[in-house]
Amino acid sequence: MKVILAGYNTDRQFGSDTPETISAAYARISRDPRPVWELRREAAGELASARRSNERIVFGFGHSSVAEHAVFNLDIAGISRYAAEALQSFRLASFMEKSQRYIRIDRGWVVPGELDRTRAAAFDAACRALFDIYSELADMLLQRGLPRESAREDARYALPLCTECQVGLTANARELEHMIRRLSAWPVAEIRDLAAALLEAVGPVAPSLFRYLSPVSMDSFAVGSAMTPRRLPGRQVTMTSWDTDAKVGTFLLAMRDGMTHGEAASAWRGMPPDGREALFSSALDGLGVHDALPRVWEMAHYAFDLSISSTAFAQLKRHRMATILPGSPFIGSGTVVPPSFPASARRLLEKGAALSEDCARSLPEGLRPYILLNAHRRAVSISVNARELVHISRLREDSHAQWDIRGIASKMLALANRRAPLTLSASGGKSSLER
Repeated sequence: MKVILAGYNTDRQFGSDTPETISAAYARISRDPRPVWELRREAAGELASARRSNERIVFGFGHSSVAEHAVFNLDIAGISRYAAEALQSFRLASFMEKSQRYIRIDRGWVVPGELDRTRAAAFDAACRALFDIYSELADMLLQRGLPRESAREDARYALPLCTECQVGLTANARELEHMIRRLSAWPVAEIRDLAAALLEAVGPVAPSLFRYLSPVSMDSFAVGSAMTPRRLPGRQVTMTSWDTDAKVGTFLLAMRDGMTHGEAASAWRGMPPDGREALFSSALDGLGVHDALPRVWEMAHYAFDLSISSTAFAQLKRHRMATILPGSPFIGSGTVVPPSFPASARRLLEKGAALSEDCARSLPEGLRPYILLNAHRRAVSISVNARELVHISRLREDSHAQWDIRGIASKMLALANRRAPLTLSASGGKSSLER
């Protein structure tokens, strides 16, 4: 594992070499009438005072948003896909991950540090066999005429979650403190080591902005729920709760005509279908393919239970404005098989799944996901507002989207559209909307 501090924001004008002075200066804006650039000049020239100010305001007064003005860029390499999932579960950060879809993966995996020599050797042997299967599948699909990208994206279903990856991370100090504390609560050595490496990278640069780093019981609860293998729902996509067009329609009327919510709800109930369509059409007039819907669409919510592969989850997890509660993959959960696979490829994937599950049985339960495959299914619950659901549709129903997540997104939208066709009328992949 390697974590490198690639950069952080500094006061370019006044020469500070830490983001702490900007945080301290901006904290004073609410109470000091001087121009903000004067506050920055003063903070940049008095680092010790700026640090005391940060500690007093961020931790003494509890105004944690001040720490959001300090932003860090970090290179993270040599971690497993399993650890990357834990890292990318945090909402207020930006990530870019090495893609198994676009890149043919070299041999490289993380052996859990908790394993003794005998089990580590068995784990290593299983990984070598799985990477052989991955390479054989990639070559087989290429020989069958699949484009290089398609062959890679389907062969990766045979890769285990211990496969090495690298991530670019951008986050502010407030979120990094939260990430470090929560990752420190994992009962998995690699993930705790990642937390320590993050702190080692950013702590010396901005010591006044990191204090509450020891996990509490709440952190352990959050981690435990993410590690739990949950029974799979009976269908790939089940919608468990939803709003109808009345939810957004009522707010559109209230905003348009200055009504109370009760008045608007009554007006909506008495509105004819063509009037409702006109109301939504007017609000969406001029909406482009790459435009976000108005924020009023966030008032409507939809929840789904999913049974999906770890490959599909790797893409779904990027929609961090949703509330996503993943279950862990587990032995016997079954696999998702790419439709491009001929019978021989299916047999290879079945061989890989059996091999990975045999190895997993010898591991402590919390480490079993390391050796399970991208193809293994897992239960995921997701709650999402209509604005973000349309964004998911635009990105994941697009013709360029990967087939697995595209199918899941299409089923989610089909179910939601039955309940709220006007609210979700702007959904659809960008490729279909641009025609």
